[in-house]
Order: sequence, then C-alpha cells, then structure tokens
Amino acid sequence: MAVSSLRWQTNGRGTSHLEGNPVDLQNSFVVPADIETTWKALLDIHRIAPCMPGAVLTSSEGDTFEGTVKVKLGPVTMTYGGTARFVETDEANGRAVIDASGKESRGSGTAKALVTTQLVAESPTSTRVEVVTDLVVTGKPAQFGRGVMQDVAGRIIDQFAANLSAVIAAEINPVTDQPVVVPQVADSIDLLGAAGAPVLKRLIPIAIGVVAVVGIIWIIASRKN
Repeated sequence: MAVSSLRWQTNGRGTSHLEGNPVDLQNSFVVPADIETTWKALLDIHRIAPCMPGAVLTSSEGDTFEGTVKVKLGPVTMTYGGTARFVETDEANGRAVIDASGKESRGSGTAKALVTTQLVAESPTSTRVEVVTDLVVTGKPAQFGRGVMQDVAGRIIDQFAANLSAVIAAEINPVTDQPVVVPQVADSIDLLGAAGAPVLKRLIPIAIGVVAVVGIIWIIASRKN
C-alpha cells in the first residue's frame, strides 16, 4: 500500500529551489523486489508504461523529455502536456531527481515540480520507493486546497504502485501452468475514481497541478537509461 503525506512550504524555507510557495507532496510505496530490480524497473520504459494510465512519451532530446497525460472526468476527456529533465541520477544510492513542468492545453494554469525519488531496501526481497514532489501551481489551481492535491496524487500513485508490483511479481515469480496476468494499459486517468465524490467539484481546476506532474514524470523518468 502507498503512504501519502503533505507539507506546505513558504519562501526561504525547505530545500526546494522552485519559486513561489511549493506544496510538498510526500508518497511512498513498497515493491516486492530487491533494490537493483526495482531501480531497473523504474527506468525501463517498456515495463513502466503500462503501470501509469493515460501517460505517453511524445519526444525526447538529450536529457529533456516531453509527454502528455490524458484525463477523463465522466464524459469529458482532457489532455495536458509536460516537459521534464533529469538533474540527478545516482544508481549507487538509488536516488533520482527530476525537474518537471506542465501546462493546461486550453487554459493559463501551469505547474512546476522538483521530484525526488529514493529507493530504500526494506528486505532482500522488497524495496520502498519514496517520492517527494515540490509542486508549484499558478492560475486557478493555486486557489484550491492542498489536501485535494495530496488526495489525488496519493490515489494515482496507489494505482501506479499496484500495477508496478504486479508486473515485477509476475516476472520474478512466474506461474508456469497459468498465463501471467499483467495490468492493461489505460488510455486515460479516471479522475472520478482517483478523487472520489467528496472532492469532485474541486478537482477539475487542480487537475493540471497534480496529474500532469505526478503522472507524467513516471513515464518521462522511465525513458532515461
């Protein structure tokens, strides 16, 4: 199960280099594999793509990557674009830092994030993945509660973690008598399911702030080899 928490930072405090008042989204989840296997999985586009619904890598140049996330809200489908680049990859210490940004395709809202992932060995056969996202949003998203952002981010990462764990478990513990069941690629993130009814009315304007960054960075990150 994934674990989520949130901290609100103010200018001049914390470790973020982002301008403005970043929301510090903290998530973690456990993968049923050793730390080396988990690191390789998180950087392998072919294994990670089916784990994050709606995310697509559209282009890459050097260490800079672009992608989109398709979001579904009832009968309405929206697409958000984002760009990311690696500022640190340290395989020996299981740490990667990604500078990411996203923009609403039909609006003025923007989002910027500094995403730090840290792998921690829980046991010889399990690894905890800690994700800290310093997120800054502008436009309408900035007017809404940080609790909504954390709730949506946590639920999306829950989906990602469950899918990734299923893929890795199937690979390291194959069942020879039955076909391996792997997660199906979803063409969009279902925000109705991700947020739940209590936050639905507040979800639309903050979708770019959470989905475009939290969703895109995993697909973009996996392109780095």
